[in-house]
Amino acid sequence: MKEGKYKREEGRKFKRIPIRFGLETPEFRSMGIQISNRGLFIATNNPIFVKDCRLKIEIQSPSGCFLVDAVVRHAKKVSPRMVQVERPGMGVEFIDPPQEVRDFLDSL
Repeated sequence: MKEGKYKREEGRKFKRIPIRFGLETPEFRSMGIQISNRGLFIATNNPIFVKDCRLKIEIQSPSGCFLVDAVVRHAKKVSPRMVQVERPGMGVEFIDPPQEVRDFLDSL
């Protein structure tokens, strides 16, 4: 393991779920990918918020929507020429997600 990196306690699922996100309200649409019940990766070109920024995320499920607070753990902007090679977006960690959110994400 590389210096400074941490080992993930839970595996990620390579699924796609529709989400909305934003600073005060979830106003931007995107897809959540690489999902665990602790967080997800928001695939987006814009906007990309900086590390440690707090976001509101609305997770859409077949039975309704969940609103979750999250913090940006890493963010990556990618030039348009490199989008085929690298995925732009943000890795976010949920802040105290409700049990029904964790249950939904575990069920994917």
